[in-house]
Amino acid sequence: MDSQGRPREVRNAESIGPAIRQAFGGPFIANEGFDQASAEKVLADGVADAVAFGKLYIANPDLVRRFKEHAPLNAWDTATFYSGGMRGYTDYPA
Repeated sequence: MDSQGRPREVRNAESIGPAIRQAFGGPFIANEGFDQASAEKVLADGVADAVAFGKLYIANPDLVRRFKEHAPLNAWDTATFYSGGMRGYTDYPA
């Protein structure tokens, strides 16, 4: 559970992702708290078909390039989330 009591899928001993994937039978996209290494691991292990990067992608509009080059990542600024403007969504350095 996250800080607001919502269920989140994190890869650990209590992970429900594999059970969801098996019961669903379709593509499973893992999506919580992944970095490049952990995403590559769940894909290599066949635990997920894809990994989504929400906040990490917002803060790094060139995330694919950064992953390929093992470049440093920008930190996201939660103070700008859902703020009603462009700041925090379009001004991170590429």
